[in-house]
Amino acid sequence: MNRPLAILFQRCPVCLQGKAFRSFLGMHRDCPVCGVHFERESGFFLNAMFFAYVLGFLIIVPTALYLYIRGTNTVEFSTVISVELLLLWPFIFRYSRILWMHIDQLLDPRKSKDEG
Repeated sequence: MNRPLAILFQRCPVCLQGKAFRSFLGMHRDCPVCGVHFERESGFFLNAMFFAYVLGFLIIVPTALYLYIRGTNTVEFSTVISVELLLLWPFIFRYSRILWMHIDQLLDPRKSKDEG
């Protein structure tokens, strides 16, 4: 599997095969296929917040522009944006972590437990 597909299907950044999430919001500590530990250090996923901000922004901006152009009132605008964020935050949470793990792997490669 190539890296873009591994990101899309939320797979391990090292072997590109193992599932990163074991449940809706729960991550595996280690890759079930290659055994690499996902969290390199304490606070590793703090950098994923930046990806969450960008993803959230990219998702909210089209809706906000549409509502603005349509001339909705403040209450409707706030309600629609809040509901959209509440419905999509699991998607944003999962993909921000996946993107961070894959970019970190590209910047500072590591091997699976089997290789090294």
